[in-house]
Amino acid sequence: MKRHGTVIFEGLLSVLIIIDILVLGLMTVGFIVGIMPTTVYTIGNYDLTVAILILIDFIFIIRKKNDTEWIRNNWFYIVSIVPLTFICFNIFNLFNYVVIIGIIGLFRIYTLFKVLEVTSKAVRKYPSKTKLDYATVVLFLILIIGSFLFYVIEHGVNLNVPNYESAMWYAIVSMTTTGYGDIVPINLSGRILGVIFILSGMAYLSLATATLAYSFIDIFRSDTRKALKELKDRNLMYEEN
Repeated sequence: MKRHGTVIFEGLLSVLIIIDILVLGLMTVGFIVGIMPTTVYTIGNYDLTVAILILIDFIFIIRKKNDTEWIRNNWFYIVSIVPLTFICFNIFNLFNYVVIIGIIGLFRIYTLFKVLEVTSKAVRKYPSKTKLDYATVVLFLILIIGSFLFYVIEHGVNLNVPNYESAMWYAIVSMTTTGYGDIVPINLSGRILGVIFILSGMAYLSLATATLAYSFIDIFRSDTRKALKELKDRNLMYEEN
């Protein structure tokens, strides 16, 4: 049960890290087209939350391994614990140094990717088999690039798209097929992007749900088979004696 809890925690942490990487990418594009400070502060708070969870996971790993060599080989874990977005913007308001901070942000995204390789190790073999990892990258690119293009196309002609945050909202809502209807594209190009958002979101959600569900079931099933085998071996030894 303890191992199952660890697998579930690291699986959920992997999802949160993926979301963090996505919002950091969206924030980077937002600095190009214009993004509100309140949005950056919200992203900073989320980045802080993820950093705290990574710290908790790091403490569990160190207590389990008790190996300084592992720390040296996985130095990125320590770096990822530092919430750079929160520190740069929520604390010091360094909005005038976005280029330098952007470089630092790319380094943070890299460290998050490296941590993701560790936290998703228990379930990564299944996404690799089903190409979910590639699908995730494609989905991120569609969301980041698509929201940028939607903002460029609709901003100035669509009163419902006054800022980049509105474009992000429309892209995310469309991918989840929620359909609030608060933002409706006016241009044909905007509607085509909406169709792309919807279809890509539906396809990814179906693939992700099936892959993650099967991965957890297979992990628990393997542990059950191992336990039954050990019980069977003990019974055989008892009968022989």
